[in-house]
Amino acid sequence: MRHVERDSRAPRRACYPGCEHVPLLIIFSSSVIIGVLDTTRFVSAGRMSNLPERIGNYILEREIGRGATSEVWLARHAHLEQRQVAVKILMAQDRETIQRFNREANLISRLQHPNIVQILDYGYYAPFYCTVMEYIHGGSLRQLLDRQRCLPPQEALLIFKQIASALDYAHQMNIVHRDVSPGNVLLEQATGRVLLTDFGIARELKHSITVPSSIMGTPGFWSPEHAHSAVSVTHLSDIYSLGVVLYVMLSGDLPWDEVPGLPDRTFGPPLPLKQRGISNLPPDIDRFIQIMLSNDPARRFPTAQAAVEELERIFTRHQMPTQVMTPEETPSVRYPLRADDAQQQAIEAALGPDLIRAPLAAAEQRALALRQPAAVAELLDAWSAQGRLRRASLGRLARIHKVSSQNIYFYHLEVLYERRSPPVDLEEPDYDAREFPLEPERDQWQVMLPPPQEFKPDPGGQVVLPGSARVISCSACGGKGKLVCKRCKGKQRVYINRPVEAPPVEPASRQSGQQAAAITSATNPAAAMTSPTVVPRTERVLVPCPECEGHGGFTCERCNGTGRLVQRRVSTWQRRPASWFEHDELLEVEGQWLLDTCEMHEIYRERVSAGCRPEWLQIPILADMVQEAQKGTDADTRIVLSEVAIGFIPISRLLFDLGQTAEKPDEADLHSLTIYGFEHIIPPDWRFLNWERVIFICVTGFLVILVALFGFFAFTR
Repeated sequence: MRHVERDSRAPRRACYPGCEHVPLLIIFSSSVIIGVLDTTRFVSAGRMSNLPERIGNYILEREIGRGATSEVWLARHAHLEQRQVAVKILMAQDRETIQRFNREANLISRLQHPNIVQILDYGYYAPFYCTVMEYIHGGSLRQLLDRQRCLPPQEALLIFKQIASALDYAHQMNIVHRDVSPGNVLLEQATGRVLLTDFGIARELKHSITVPSSIMGTPGFWSPEHAHSAVSVTHLSDIYSLGVVLYVMLSGDLPWDEVPGLPDRTFGPPLPLKQRGISNLPPDIDRFIQIMLSNDPARRFPTAQAAVEELERIFTRHQMPTQVMTPEETPSVRYPLRADDAQQQAIEAALGPDLIRAPLAAAEQRALALRQPAAVAELLDAWSAQGRLRRASLGRLARIHKVSSQNIYFYHLEVLYERRSPPVDLEEPDYDAREFPLEPERDQWQVMLPPPQEFKPDPGGQVVLPGSARVISCSACGGKGKLVCKRCKGKQRVYINRPVEAPPVEPASRQSGQQAAAITSATNPAAAMTSPTVVPRTERVLVPCPECEGHGGFTCERCNGTGRLVQRRVSTWQRRPASWFEHDELLEVEGQWLLDTCEMHEIYRERVSAGCRPEWLQIPILADMVQEAQKGTDADTRIVLSEVAIGFIPISRLLFDLGQTAEKPDEADLHSLTIYGFEHIIPPDWRFLNWERVIFICVTGFLVILVALFGFFAFTR
C-alpha cells in the first residue's frame, strides 16, 4: 500500500509539542460517536472493572469508540427507554486534559446548529468526567470512504454544503474547529444529515489554552498554518481542511503524493484530479480546489458559504439572467447578477487560485443586497434628500425593473527594462600573471547581475564576461615593455648646438669704436647701413636626451612595462522602469473620477522576473498592455522584472420608472441610474431635479433682479 493511502485512509490527529524531532502524539479523538450497523465491529459489551454500569440517568450498554484519553459508550436513559445517547468518558486524570475536556463541552453547548452534534449533559461522576451527546445512528465519512473509496459528485457536494454550513456557524461564534477531517464528520443513516463533531482541539479566538509551539490536527488535513503553530490557525485554516476533505471525497486520495506539513515537507499545489483517474468532473473543479488549498490564506474563499456558492455554480453551469424586480417581489435567485461578466470570467479563469477572495465576496454581498427593493428605495431616498433641488422621496416613487451589477477592473502593469550593450574588448596590464579558469565564454545575457528589487532607474555599470579572458603580447611595445625614444633612438644622448661666448673687449677701444661709428653714421648714413655685423659663435655638444632624460626610451603606457596585456570582453548595463494603467470601459463617468471618489479594492498583485506570466495574456486588456511593454525590448534590451496589480470598484445599474409608464415598458422608456463603489456613490443627475422648485427659484431670482434694477434707475434720476 502506498504511503499516501495509509495516511489518507487512517489519519490520526497529531501534536508536535516542539515542532520538530518529537514523536507523534495521539490526542483527543471523539469522532467515534456513531452507531455502525454492523455490530460485530464494536468492542464487546464487556465493561472494564473500574467503569460503573450507570452514569447519572444513563445505563452504559457497549463501547462504540475509543480515543487516547477517552472512551465513548452507547447508553440508554434509565427511565426513557427509547432515549439513546453517546456518553464520552474521560479516562485521563491530568489537569490539562480535564481542562480541555471541560472546555470542549462548554464550546459545544454554545453551538446550536443542525449540522453540529449537540451536547445534552455534562458532569462529574467520581472519578470520571462525562459528556452526554446525541447519538448519531450511521457512521463517519471516514468509514464511508473506506468502503467506497470515493463518492459521486452530487453526494460529495451535498456533504460539502452541510459541513460548510456548520463551519460558517462556528466561525460566526468565533470558534475555529482546527480538525476538519473525514473522521470528524458523521452521516446520519435515516435522514442523510451530515454532522460535524469533535471540538476537542477547537480554538476560541478570544480565549486559548494552546501552547504556541504545538501542532494539532489530523496529518494530511491540516493547513500550512497548522504546520507553523496551532495558535496560527484561523477560520481560513478550516476552509483549507474542508478543501482537502472535498478532494478526498471526489478522488479517494489526498491532494499530494506525500503528506505535507511534516518538518521536511512543504505544501505544494494539489495534483489535478485527472492524475487521480477522475475525469467526470467539470474542468473548473481543479481551479476551485487550488483556491481552497492556497498557501496564502487571503487567496482562499473568505467563508465556507462563498466556497459552496462557487462550487454550485461550477456543478450546475448556471448562467443567471438579469432579474426583474417589483416592490412586491423578493428575489428568488441566490446569486448576484452581472450585466457583463466576460471580464470577470476571464480574470477568474486566468488567475482564480491567486485572487484575494475577501473583496470579491464583499462585492457579491453588495450586489445581493442591492437586489432588495427596500434597500434600493432607502438608498434613493437618502440620495434625493442630500440636495434641496433634487426630487424628494425618489425611492418611494421609483418602480425598480432591473438591477445589474458588475465590477470595473483597473490594471496596473510595471516593468523594469535592462539593457546590456554588445561586448567590447577591455585591456589591462598583466601585473600579477594570475591564472584564469578555463571555461566556455558566455554572452552578456548569461552573466548574473544583482537581482532587481524595485522599479527604479539604475545607472548600472560594466560586467566582465566569464571565459573571455586571454593574455596577449603588447603590440605597442612588441612585448618589451618599453618604447624607444624617437629623438635619441635609444642612444640616450643627442647632439645640440650650444652658443659660444665672444672674448671680452677693452672699454677704451669699445668707446673709440662707438664714437667712430657715430661719426660715420652722421657723415655717411649709407655707409653705416652696410657695415658688417658680428656673428655669434656656436659649438656642437653631446648631451643626455632631453625627451627620455637619458633613458633611451619610455615605459609602455599600454602595458605599463609588463609587455603583456590581459584582454577581456565587457558589457555595460543599465535599468529603467516603465508602467501602464488601464481600466474597463466606462460609459458615464471618467476613470479618474471613479478612483478619486470610490475606494479601489486590490484582488491581485504578483511580481515575476524575466518576462511575464502566461496567464496574464488570457485577460484581453492585460494582454494588450503586455504586448505594448514588449515593444520596448530588442536584442540588447529585455524585461527583467514585471508586476501586475488588479483592483476593482463594484457598480450597479438600476432601471426604473416613476409610476408613469406601462406595466411592462421597454428599457428605452425607463430611467437609469448607476451606483458606484461600496460607498454607494450616485453622481448628480439633472434628470431627477425638482423642476417645480427650480423654476420657482429661477422666477423669484429674476423678479428680485428686476426690482433691483427698477430701484436703481429710480434713485439715480
